[in-house]
Amino acid sequence: MPVRAALTINDGAATPLAHTFAVNGDKGAVASFVDKTSGIPIGFIEFGHEVRPAKSTTGANSVILTVNLPTLGTVNGVTQKVRNSSASVRFNFAQDSTDAERKDLVAYIVNGLSNATIRPSLYNIEPYYG
Repeated sequence: MPVRAALTINDGAATPLAHTFAVNGDKGAVASFVDKTSGIPIGFIEFGHEVRPAKSTTGANSVILTVNLPTLGTVNGVTQKVRNSSASVRFNFAQDSTDAERKDLVAYIVNGLSNATIRPSLYNIEPYYG
């Protein structure tokens, strides 16, 4: 079990900048982390990690990762949150899954997000065709 400690995650800039997400406590069963770089609470980037145990013998154990990315702007001379983007990735692991099976599932998502076709389709909000 990982110890709750600050996380360092790079952003998507051409020259990636490392962001430190400090422990933000618990929000229920969610371990919450926050990047306070903006200096304004409404602009803090949030990262969440939640584990949901199976609720039945045939159910799956779930691990859910979330990112909440607010964008600040100036409206009538006041800094405000002007929009928000977010992501959620949910892994559903069979209760009897092996370590290798769980590693494979995680790798498919991590490597899929790095794929030369998938990544631009996300950036450009484009579906597959043909």
